[in-house]
Formats: sequence, structure tokens, C-alpha cells
Amino acid sequence: MNTSDYLASNNLFLLIAAFVIAAVALIWFLRKPQNRHPMDGEKGRMLDERRARENAQGTTDVPPTRR
Repeated sequence: MNTSDYLASNNLFLLIAAFVIAAVALIWFLRKPQNRHPMDGEKGRMLDERRARENAQGTTDVPPTRR
């Protein structure tokens, strides 16, 4: 194995290792509930349903300039 083959395989290994480490770190980070988006889950679903009902009744929480 010459030097150029070694460098290419080493670079590929390091790239794959970096992606695996980043994926594991992201999963580890998102395991904690306080690191997730506050509107994910039941609270966000209830808010979306309430807004949909209000919008269906003609009462909207969006200002007229943002429609």
C-alpha cells in the first residue's frame, strides 16, 4: 500500500467516523426533553388544534398584515 492509497483510505475513515460521532452526539443531545422544541409533543398539538378551530370559526390569532 503506497502513501496515496493510505491517505485516501484514512481520509474516508475519518469522514465516516466524524459523521458517526456527530449522529451519536445529536441523538444524545435530543434525549433530554428540555433540549427539544417546546411545541413538540402534546402541548404543541393542543395549540395547533385550538388555532385550527379558531381559524375555522373566523377568529384568527394572526394579524391581518401577516396573512
